Amino acid sequence: MGKTKESKVNKTSKKIPGDIVAIILVLALIGAYIFYGCYSALNVDVETITAVKSTVYETIDAQALVIRDEHTVSGSSSGVTVASVNNGEKVKAGGNIAMVFSSEEDATKYSSAQELQSQLSYYEELETQASGTVTDVEQIDSDILSDVNSYIRAVGNGRYDSLLEYSDDLNERFIRRQLTIGEKIDFSQVKSDIKNQLDEINVSTCSPVDYLTTEESGIFSSYTDGFESIVDYSKATEIDAATLKSCIEKVSASENDSSSFGKLITSYEWYFCCVVPSKDTVKISDGDTLNVTLKSSDDILKCQVISGADPDLNTEETVLVLRCSDMNSRIASMRLEDIEIRYSEYEGFKIPASAVHVDDNGEKFVYALISNTVEKRSGEIIYSTKDYVVFGYDAQNSDSIRYYDQIITKGTDLHDGKVYS
Repeated sequence: MGKTKESKVNKTSKKIPGDIVAIILVLALIGAYIFYGCYSALNVDVETITAVKSTVYETIDAQALVIRDEHTVSGSSSGVTVASVNNGEKVKAGGNIAMVFSSEEDATKYSSAQELQSQLSYYEELETQASGTVTDVEQIDSDILSDVNSYIRAVGNGRYDSLLEYSDDLNERFIRRQLTIGEKIDFSQVKSDIKNQLDEINVSTCSPVDYLTTEESGIFSSYTDGFESIVDYSKATEIDAATLKSCIEKVSASENDSSSFGKLITSYEWYFCCVVPSKDTVKISDGDTLNVTLKSSDDILKCQVISGADPDLNTEETVLVLRCSDMNSRIASMRLEDIEIRYSEYEGFKIPASAVHVDDNGEKFVYALISNTVEKRSGEIIYSTKDYVVFGYDAQNSDSIRYYDQIITKGTDLHDGKVYS
């Protein structure tokens, strides 16, 4: 028998070169990117904002130097000086503004005793609080909300020195609310503890040995910065741009180096002085009363334009001087402030510029989503910037923007009557 020879067949697999794999991957990624782009362009979810009335302002932003009629007050050289009036408090000519103690220890003890006595009077007064009405409770709730908002703004603006005051106010309002709705709170133990602490201090052993008085009436502030006389108050309206800029640079570059005990502000009226471009004052005039916002706190002050709003022709800059008569401890400590001067007010529907369209006649309009249907909304634009426009409200025009319309800010192939499902 013949032998059959079996031949072995070597099976070899062919590998795809690495550079071809890389090319395929790159092409796949490009294809996926193109597909995603096309899909996104054709399937953009519609985005809207609700049309509500807003108030916007034309403004001038500036850094302002605060100039007051003020002078520093020196403490006693023979002892420890402690203020006997609060910051921002009025004092009469000949009135006491500070107490002088023989030692730091006596001053600390006396201050502690005064605080304890104040707490005792506070709790005694709360005990006499009678139950109130629903209106009283609503007012207290409103005050609580206001204090919470003030606390949050203070944290946001870094005004940590105000937090204790807001916390104390909140605590008091919560207690008053409990008492107003008829809840009983027993203060006997708290009062007993305070009385015991007062007995331990023995005020008669640490009383003041002398007092500081003032020769004129005014407003006291314990805050001084060494720039109380940087500009003559009587000549504040005459300051030129170069001088004012120099003063602002000095204040900005210097730290508080004042060693004075405090200061006395002898006039309620004080000034904001700032250098602004002359072109920015076109819509205001000397004598106008404007609202000025403090950017550090969002507080709004009413100020009168004293000078600078009617500059000479061909001058690029002008010194705007604003006079204000508001005064409190916060204002008494201001020196250099970033402010926003509001001189024109517009009320209407504030719409992002990106949501505004222009028709063939050059008329501007927006699209609103009404029950899943796109509807064209028109109206008069009363103010505009590069970021937004303000449409006026026209109750008589059925095609104008209405309250609570859902204004489309993002969408594709928008046209009147289009239905979104």
